[in-house]
Amino acid sequence: MGVKRIVLFGAPGAGKGTQAEWLCNAVDLAHLSTGDMLRSAVANKTEVGLKAKSFMEAGKLVPDDVVVGVVVDAIAQSAKSTPNGYALDGFPRTLPQAEALREMLAKRSENINLVVLINTPEELILERLTQRRSCPDPKCGAVYNLKSKPPKKAGVCDQCGKALVQRNDDRPETISTRLQAYRKETEPLAAYYKKAGVLVDIPGSGSVYEVAGRILEAVAKLGRHA
Repeated sequence: MGVKRIVLFGAPGAGKGTQAEWLCNAVDLAHLSTGDMLRSAVANKTEVGLKAKSFMEAGKLVPDDVVVGVVVDAIAQSAKSTPNGYALDGFPRTLPQAEALREMLAKRSENINLVVLINTPEELILERLTQRRSCPDPKCGAVYNLKSKPPKKAGVCDQCGKALVQRNDDRPETISTRLQAYRKETEPLAAYYKKAGVLVDIPGSGSVYEVAGRILEAVAKLGRHA
């Protein structure tokens, strides 16, 4: 098909970031991660970036309309370098964000044409998150898993040599809270996008390559049905 406009979502630890990166490399799409988009907008001092910065510096959540503005700006920029399309990773997280995104894309005569729900069992999510270790250097940000993707040297980042850390939100005591928030705020997106006819439910268990293969199959069907 023509331009691919894809959303990947799932519970914390479902593998969204890994799969989004893999997919984008495989079919030449822009990988648009919410955190990266916000940091880039702030660094580039765009109009919406400056709005986002004021909330971030005050320690407040960035309002939905500002986040959507950052996303739409990032989409417009990505079209110049990756005309095949993009995969949104970590956005939208709520129904209001999904509706705001739909409205802003409609102004461009565009729409999301595939939404991939990575449906991963909670016991696997718990295992992944508790085993995850991250590089604390914001310029690096490499992520490891002590079981499935360990660093070459225990406790040390392969990329920059910094000591790896366990993020606070990957600790057992906070994971259940994150999952509760997902079920309340993000899980309803499945019904929203199913009604729109663009949802594909992908099992998140198995190896990275097995899950990636399922996603690529969904993308290939998207092309055939276009």
